[in-house]
Amino acid sequence: MIQLDPLALFRVGIPAVSGGVAGVVGVTAYRRLRQSDARTGLVRPFVVLAGVVSLLGVGYAGVHAATPLKNLPLGSAVLLLAVPWMMFAARYIGLGRYITPGRVLAVTLAVAILVGVNFFGRLIQEGWITTSLVGTEALQTLETAQSVATLVLLTLVFALIGGVVVATYRHDRLSTVQSLLVVIPIAGFIFTVQTTRPATPLLNDVLIGSTFLVVAASLALGIFHYDVVTRVPATRRLGERAALTETDEAIFVLDDQARVVRVNEPAKRMFGGAQTLADVTDHSVTSLTELNTITCRTTAGHRQFEPSVSSLVDEYGETFGYTVMLIDVTNREIRRQRLAVLNRILRHNVRNELDVIRAHAEEAGLAPAIDGADRLSALSAEARRVQDLMERSAADRTEVRLRPFLEDVVADATAGVNADVTVTAPDVKINVDPERYRYAIDHLIENAVEHNDEESPRVVVRVERTGADVRLVVADDGPGIPESERAVIEGGGETPFEHASSLGLWGTNWAVQSMGGSLSFDESDLGGTAVEVVLRDVAVSDV
Repeated sequence: MIQLDPLALFRVGIPAVSGGVAGVVGVTAYRRLRQSDARTGLVRPFVVLAGVVSLLGVGYAGVHAATPLKNLPLGSAVLLLAVPWMMFAARYIGLGRYITPGRVLAVTLAVAILVGVNFFGRLIQEGWITTSLVGTEALQTLETAQSVATLVLLTLVFALIGGVVVATYRHDRLSTVQSLLVVIPIAGFIFTVQTTRPATPLLNDVLIGSTFLVVAASLALGIFHYDVVTRVPATRRLGERAALTETDEAIFVLDDQARVVRVNEPAKRMFGGAQTLADVTDHSVTSLTELNTITCRTTAGHRQFEPSVSSLVDEYGETFGYTVMLIDVTNREIRRQRLAVLNRILRHNVRNELDVIRAHAEEAGLAPAIDGADRLSALSAEARRVQDLMERSAADRTEVRLRPFLEDVVADATAGVNADVTVTAPDVKINVDPERYRYAIDHLIENAVEHNDEESPRVVVRVERTGADVRLVVADDGPGIPESERAVIEGGGETPFEHASSLGLWGTNWAVQSMGGSLSFDESDLGGTAVEVVLRDVAVSDV
């Protein structure tokens, strides 16, 4: 019969209510899993953990309500909670790859045996079983084995507790409180087991009831407020691991003597069992920091790499090692060399041959051949101009006064052409590469005028300033840029069936992108096309 006194609240009421709360938390987590609103690897052990806490709370209350026992051991509670909690904690901090079915089964069987031994020992203490049935020596051996196994299990638990606290603390976007909520379900019972004593039943009842209350509250806060089954520090650990083990680039970790300490799989595959940096390249760590590309002998032959070196420095500023990443740029370098050769041919050989063809065409009076040679010569000149622009440094910036700059570009682009061009721009100074900016605007205006059949094409050049962004729009009343050409530029590539009709639009796009901007197309209020050039984070100052 239940005793209606204040202690009944701690013996029966609080454990029962706490068990009910834990059950609700477990059901809620399971529903989130069914709705694909949480991580499977985290929810499953969390649901088991909440279920065990629920059974412990209800079971503890039920035993106290139905029996006159004054003290019930909670050592088995820690053991029962250990397996699901360790599974959850390991996945929480990014060690889920160590949780295999075989290991879980082995630990579960070990825990089941420890719980059985605990229960057997409790029966002996209560006088239900006499020691004569097993023998004193056998009982001592069993207790020793139990103590060792429990110590090993608790060592793993405490290691994971430390891992949870440290991983959460190191994560920039997670509260340290979240780590406390994760460790309380196991740490709370460990603390209570170590502080309860058979001779102090009043204190035991208060501690145990409070433990159930705190554990249930931590589970509820963890699932309802801090979302411990979704927002976890494992992302950081797994991201760091992926950077080393799952990248396609070769990575070496070296000590201060340039000896290989660790390599990732691509490095092992490309360089075999390299023991020192000398087995990989003839260059030293210092010289690697000064080189753009190096040639290394790999299992696939000689390849070209771009080296990246980072020093490993301790808190005293002393270097104790390096990480060396070798980025395979063989194909990139081949393309670069190929483009350089083609550019030389375009600049010199083709131009010289076109001059010869044009001269013979003039002598023969072949007008179509002359026109064709002129178009090819203009295309060659345009290609050389684009190449020169792309070879400019990203630091080639200067401050220009926007409105006079635009008026000057418009005047050059419309020289000798009957066109109505309006310029609207704030009187400010902007920091840009004037050559690339001029090329882009000049081509857009020329394109708007040349492809317009009106006697006096209308073009509006409008610039707006939004914070550190400068938005330029060139709108016309012409037929507009064909959708096929716009799609090619916006898609970023050409095919045999979809391609731009000239190099200028590509050059404009490259010039804008090289300045950190973007190019887009829309319909113009004038009836044609509106091309928008947005330069972001540009230094803008008033005149």
